[in-house]
Amino acid sequence: MLFCPICDSIFPPGFAERCPDDGSLLHKLGDDTGAPVYAPGTVLAGKYELLDELERRGGAGRTFRARQTNLDRVVELRVLPNDTLTRPVDHARFQREVATWARLRSDHVVRLYDSGFTESNAPYLALEAVPGGSLGQRLRDQGPLPFDMVEAAAEQVLQALQAAHEAAVLHRDVTPDAIVLGRRADGTIQCRLTGFGLAKHLGEGDDDPTAITMTGHAVGNPAYMAPETILQGVLDPRTDLYALGVTLYELAAGRRPFPGTTLSEMLHAHVQGRPDPLERHRPDAPLGLRRFIERLLARDADERYQSAEQALNALRSSLAAWPDPPAMAIPVGRPADLQPRRASKKYVVFVVAGLGAVGLGALLGLLLR
Repeated sequence: MLFCPICDSIFPPGFAERCPDDGSLLHKLGDDTGAPVYAPGTVLAGKYELLDELERRGGAGRTFRARQTNLDRVVELRVLPNDTLTRPVDHARFQREVATWARLRSDHVVRLYDSGFTESNAPYLALEAVPGGSLGQRLRDQGPLPFDMVEAAAEQVLQALQAAHEAAVLHRDVTPDAIVLGRRADGTIQCRLTGFGLAKHLGEGDDDPTAITMTGHAVGNPAYMAPETILQGVLDPRTDLYALGVTLYELAAGRRPFPGTTLSEMLHAHVQGRPDPLERHRPDAPLGLRRFIERLLARDADERYQSAEQALNALRSSLAAWPDPPAMAIPVGRPADLQPRRASKKYVVFVVAGLGAVGLGALLGLLLR
């Protein structure tokens, strides 16, 4: 069977290369015939004993809680399908992305401990285990998050992005599922940014946006993609900040700021639409948080914060100027600046790939209208 990492739709083997709804690359499920069986107690790469399987963090592959036997520590082990890396260029990309993640140092970035290949040649990543699960899973289970948790996520993810951008690394896949929740020793919230498998070191000139990265899917999620990326293939720190704006809105409102269920609808909304006011879904949303998210979602990149550091300072100032209002009994439904770099024109090909001639024509008509 095949699944779409964006909409989670399931399709029969050989159905297509990309999802007909959102254009994402389809991937084999881990229980396909001939795929390795990963049961509790299985030891991979001679040192990782599987304990149990965790929620999927996005992309292909499977995520496990495992014990690293040679160091007697618990890790999060992500195992990709055996056929993820089939060409020399894929292996080179995998090694570069591992090195990119490993170089980052921040209390708010999930640490990468180890990487390699299992006995069946499946790529794996051994990550720091954060027990709280992702904010995306919490959102799906419990609905919109309390505002203090949204604000904590904003501040701490910005600290992670600041560290990444100062190292000239773009994340390119900030979503609720890329933020994992933990607690410090004093019980306060600690959010950590993971998912640097799509990260890009600025200055590399051989980027292929349609390639499979070490997380197992093509670069970027259209639901969190900045307008300048969609139209021009621009990638810079402000595109990460835009994705964070979509993420924070979703965590607070329980839905994304732009309507659309198909790829063409989503792209048109990002390029031409305006986000629904957050207060429409959360009337008690603090003014400072609303204004902060609105600026992150500015259609013109020049009107956004220009760096994670600037956004972090603005967030702290806005929350101090407009503190959270008293709790109200309102029911909530579930539901350092870097120079911009223009990516390869193939990025736009990724965005519209899989639509077909009719879909592509309709999409271009919407975007140019």
